[in-house]
Amino acid sequence: MVRSVVSYHVDTSSRVNKSLCNQTCGWMMECPVKPYFCRFTCNGDGEPMDPNHHGWLHWFDKPIPDGGRPNTDLWPDVSEYSPSELFRAPDLQNADGEPMFLFSSRHSKTVRRHFHWMALHGVDGAFLQRFAGQCDVEAGSAAIRKIRDEVGDRVREAAEAEGRVFAIMYDVSGVDPDKIQRVLEQDWMHLMREKCVLDSPNYLREKGKPVIALWGFGFNHRNHSPQVVRSIVKFFRSSTPGGAYLMAGVPGHWRTSTSDSDPDPEFLRVWTEEFDALSPWTVGRYGNEEEAERWGNEKVKQDFDYLKRRGDEGEKRVDYIPVVLPGGSGYNLSRGQWGLNGIKRNGGRFLWKQIHAARHAGVRIIYGAMWDEYDEGTAFMPVVSSSKQLPVHPQFNFLALDADGESLPSDWYMRIAGFAAESLRGDRMLHESFPVKELQDYWATRPRYEETTSPKEEAEQWNEAQRAYHNWAVREEGAVVDEAPPPYVLEDETQSPQSHLCHHHLLRFQQGMNIRPVWTCVPNNLISNQVLRILLPGHRLVFLPLFLHPLLWPVWLTISLDRHRHTFHRMSSQSCSSSMRQGLLLYLLQSHKCLP
Repeated sequence: MVRSVVSYHVDTSSRVNKSLCNQTCGWMMECPVKPYFCRFTCNGDGEPMDPNHHGWLHWFDKPIPDGGRPNTDLWPDVSEYSPSELFRAPDLQNADGEPMFLFSSRHSKTVRRHFHWMALHGVDGAFLQRFAGQCDVEAGSAAIRKIRDEVGDRVREAAEAEGRVFAIMYDVSGVDPDKIQRVLEQDWMHLMREKCVLDSPNYLREKGKPVIALWGFGFNHRNHSPQVVRSIVKFFRSSTPGGAYLMAGVPGHWRTSTSDSDPDPEFLRVWTEEFDALSPWTVGRYGNEEEAERWGNEKVKQDFDYLKRRGDEGEKRVDYIPVVLPGGSGYNLSRGQWGLNGIKRNGGRFLWKQIHAARHAGVRIIYGAMWDEYDEGTAFMPVVSSSKQLPVHPQFNFLALDADGESLPSDWYMRIAGFAAESLRGDRMLHESFPVKELQDYWATRPRYEETTSPKEEAEQWNEAQRAYHNWAVREEGAVVDEAPPPYVLEDETQSPQSHLCHHHLLRFQQGMNIRPVWTCVPNNLISNQVLRILLPGHRLVFLPLFLHPLLWPVWLTISLDRHRHTFHRMSSQSCSSSMRQGLLLYLLQSHKCLP
């Protein structure tokens, strides 16, 4: 899913070099793009589907006080979201009685944040999941399609702002086989003509052709005919300017036409003759590491070898993209029919076993399910680390990352995604043993992405910082810092335990200026994502947030400048606002020629 050195803005022309995720989100490694559902809505996040609708989609079937229930087992870590992005979850509190909050996929800042996480972890973009049943305007789905269009706009904006790519993935589940062709044709024309999705420079293309994924054809008991699927493929290729690169999300047993696959043998010819890539669905096909390894040997390797052999013999070459998942839990969603923590994550070892098995089979592109799928418990996005952070309710249970006895940071599975993509791209070795130590040190060894800031924006930021500093100086009775802070000496460490600094991992932050890779120095006791990125000798400022949370002050901040270390004096949140602190820091950095 990720690469070791990735330019911040990615080339959209070749899928084989991208990491994509589904925004429900699934992602792909060596082409790291994930599926992204982007389907969570909250009461108060915008106009509801109709005046009588409660506003909650996918988090709840309806508010708990009104007799509803949650749809998720995994509880998202929302500690990095800003207050404006969060919405109070109805009738859910933690053990201390404090209300719980959730995010909305309709919020532009939130979707931008999710894409920023992709960038930080080397995921090149997302497959935006679009459910065909929600696009059937003739069947009365105009309201929900409007929301899906709105979310699609946010995804496009975020992809373009973060230098990521995006592509459409249709899920045909639940649509009458007699209607599916009409629905897909009408909606794709709507996306091209009215939403202008292909006008975006960040829409994913393979050899110049827009990438479109169709998921859900050919499964057993769905009664799709091979003829209709061929006709749909023909429509997408002929109606899309420049043609289309088509990926099929197929049954796990597609090659043998058994088990979850439609028994009609004609489907095998459809897959190998009509599509450019096949991605067999594996969620629910195995539930532990032993079963995952067996699936890799008996299915993934044989599927891969079958398609490779056909290509070598002169037949149509078809890319093979197996699905891997971190785990699964859909107890609340299924009303107890699925087990709570039914597919244990085992601290990431379950996921790693699948990745290694696929790579061992020769696979170089892997699809990760899913980026934000909290519903079925397959999410890669942040999950609360401890069960102490979960909501407490007499009827419903929830999961944290410590469910299997592991103490993990909330971004653990995004780290695995990044690490695996680097391995698949050949930037590091991919061993069978789970790389615990490397993942723990993930942010201490990651290269950073270069972010472009326009000269106008830089000038505005600098002017604002100067004003903030001078306001602070006036407040401090005219004090102005004309000289460098006093040199850093060992006595400072002795006098204050807080001033004992260590090299710590590069922590992510939602805003800032990201110039080049460096180490970060922070106090040992500050384990937070809201910290400053400091300097090494000869390096420029890397990541300067626009504010620090008041709880992080007072703090000792050390900056490294040309082999000399200076202490940025302790400042109290009572005497100095966050913008003033930023202004003072910028002033000091400029005075030492760290900034232009």
